[in-house]
Amino acid sequence: MKTIRLFVLLSAVTVSCVFGADKQPAPVPVIEDGFFIMGKPGLLTKEAAADKWSFTPDEPIEFTEKITFPAGQALPLLPCSALEQMTGLAGEENELRVELSALFTEYKHKNYLFSVYFLPLRESIAQPTPEETKEAPEKGAEGKPAEEEPVEDSIIPTEILQQIKSNKSPDLKKFMQIAEVTGDTNLIGRSGYLSENEKTPVFLPDAFGMKVNNKEFTLLPNSMLTTAEKELARRPGRQRFNVSGLVTTYKGQTYMLLRRANRTYTHGNFTP
Repeated sequence: MKTIRLFVLLSAVTVSCVFGADKQPAPVPVIEDGFFIMGKPGLLTKEAAADKWSFTPDEPIEFTEKITFPAGQALPLLPCSALEQMTGLAGEENELRVELSALFTEYKHKNYLFSVYFLPLRESIAQPTPEETKEAPEKGAEGKPAEEEPVEDSIIPTEILQQIKSNKSPDLKKFMQIAEVTGDTNLIGRSGYLSENEKTPVFLPDAFGMKVNNKEFTLLPNSMLTTAEKELARRPGRQRFNVSGLVTTYKGQTYMLLRRANRTYTHGNFTP
């Protein structure tokens, strides 16, 4: 009798495990560093206790035929000048609907978004039903459908026209507050030292043993930073690198998205 009860109990546990596994959500894929998204609608939100922002897409982001980033999954946003503009428009509400163009970065098996361009969106507006929009075509004097008027050059930006033609409604008031130039610049082929400042990786430019300036560039997480950190871990002490990257600012602090970081050697002389 005990054997029968034990068998029934094990069968019930097995069945519950099988059916419970079906209810578990699919794992979120890690998107390869450098993948770019163009004009994806979603919601920008801020954490309650920290100045950390994330973007939640309204629709799935297709990376390949087999890899798709799910809709409704929040992606952390890296500090940059475009993010500072978005946070300014979000105001005290700490959220903003946007159409975002951004670059995926990958660091320690986690994805981030580096914002490049955005358009603010209004909240979704109820669309008229097909019955309400169905009207008889206009006819000309001879009963023929009226010809469409030629399209003239418009002063409205192309991005806004595309949104008007779609079901998305642009927030024109907030659109006018967006600066055309973000101030981001490229730093190419500069020598200096990579180190950690309060457990945050930074780049300090230096040339021939003399400091150029006291400005530090806080390094943003991406795959190139992972490569540089592995090189630092292999050899103790100060190490000079020749780096290139995109320099941006966020609330008075300077950041860099590394594009290249090559270890340099002196070979017994004073050259970097």
